[in-house]
Parts: sequence; C-alpha cells; structure tokens
Amino acid sequence: MDLPTPPDRVERPPARQTASALRALWRVLPALAMASAMLAACGSVPVTSLWKLRKLNLETLDPAALRAAVVHRPGLQLHGQGLVLTVSVSRKLRQPNGSTVTEQLEEKLPLQELRSTAERSLLAEYDSPQTSTQIWRVDPAALPRLQALRARALGWKGTDGGQRALGLGLELAGCQQKGAHNRTVTTLIRFTEPGEYIPIVRNMDLAETMSAADLKQRFPDCPAG
Repeated sequence: MDLPTPPDRVERPPARQTASALRALWRVLPALAMASAMLAACGSVPVTSLWKLRKLNLETLDPAALRAAVVHRPGLQLHGQGLVLTVSVSRKLRQPNGSTVTEQLEEKLPLQELRSTAERSLLAEYDSPQTSTQIWRVDPAALPRLQALRARALGWKGTDGGQRALGLGLELAGCQQKGAHNRTVTTLIRFTEPGEYIPIVRNMDLAETMSAADLKQRFPDCPAG
C-alpha cells in the first residue's frame, strides 16, 4: 500500500477480537520485544519477519502486488465471500483541549484465488504431502477502492504530526472435511512484485482464536463428494 509514512508500531489483536476471523494485524513497534509479546498470544511470529515489516517503505508499495497466502492441512478448505482482506489506516489527532481522537479509514476487500504455477512456485518450500497452500490477490474490481483509500491517506500528509498506522486483516472462511480436526494455519503476506512472502503467524490453531460456535459457522463440514 502506498501510504504516507511507515507504520509506527506492530500490534496483534487479542484472541477474542478474532472471534469471527483470523486477523494478521501489525504496526511497527519501537521495542521488538514488546511486539513479540503482544503477538505471541495468537501464534508464533518469526523475529526476522518483525524486522522486515519494520523496514517496509509503505510509500512505494503497489496494491496490485499484494498477495496473501495460507498454509494449512488438506482437510481444511478456504473459500467463499467471507474471505476478505481488511485494510485500514488510522491517525491520532490532537484536540484543542489536549485530548486525542482517532481517525480511521477502512476497506474490506474481496479476494481472488491464484492457482498458476508461477504464483505457487514462490511458496514451494511450504509444499508437502501434509499441507496445502492457497494464494490470493485483491480482486481487481476492488482495487479502485484500495487506491481511493490510499489517496485519502496521502491527503493527510502535512496536515498532522505524521503519526499514523497501517492495519491488515486476513479474514478466513471455508469448510472442513468430516473427521479433519487439525486447523493449524500459517499466514504470509507479500507486498511487492517481485518480492518475498513474509510469514506473519506460524502454526496458529483456529480453534484457539474463536469460539466453537463461530468456528462451526465459518468452517462447516464440506459437502459430501
């Protein structure tokens, strides 16, 4: 995303906030140890990923190059209209009385799965008989919405103190085959073309991020056959 300034902290929402979705949210924190502690509650985030996120130059990111990938067990299938990428940009505004308020822009963008060999080859290291890998881009029809959000965020430049934050949330939905109980996932994001996929969360059990009722609603049994 071509945004006015790099994010200023990394943040993972608490487990209960993911009741209806698996979200990979971050903002770059000055203290790496604090980021690790906040993110550890919902999975294991590689330290190398935190450093790479911190170095991102958001002004040069191309929305069309964004890719999201999830590595999971074959018994779990990810699809449907509930699978979206939430993109938000927020900033703090100081009021005349000294208090601050938060202004936020947000878009929930539908995703389009990519199955080409060229796309999948970039994640070949994750392939195994015990895993499946799925890759998505923002649906091209939704890119104007993302570009509009970007333009509005760029319009903030020079009108405040410059402190703002980027949030990305990957919301998952689909079905699970009967008898499949392993719902562990690893999520990755790519920001540029060409560019590497950065692991955001490794080996997260969906059952630990939402209630049993929400899990059944978002991942019912797959149709027979």
